[in-house]
Amino acid sequence: MKIPHRALGIVREIVTELHHDITYAYEDLVFIDHNAYLLQFTDSPDMVHLYFNIEFPEEDAEVMTRNLVESAEKRNIGVLRKGHYELAQTTDDTIEVKFYNRKEGID
Repeated sequence: MKIPHRALGIVREIVTELHHDITYAYEDLVFIDHNAYLLQFTDSPDMVHLYFNIEFPEEDAEVMTRNLVESAEKRNIGVLRKGHYELAQTTDDTIEVKFYNRKEGID
């Protein structure tokens, strides 16, 4: 069994530089600033995907993306903005993360 490398420490440095906090980390997802956005680890150790909460204002998302990319580049990590997400409670009281990639029509 191969355990994937996930640079949570580096992600913590990136978001801390921007005065944000990691709220919760689970498997390949890192939720930032009480669900404002999340970073998702990929198969590549030097790339993360960026998703904004579906309620996050677009003009703020553009600025935040630029700041995250700049901070990550200093640490040789790429940030690719993928789209939006929302959290939904399921019938068995668990939380489901629904992703909306940019190509699916929600930008």
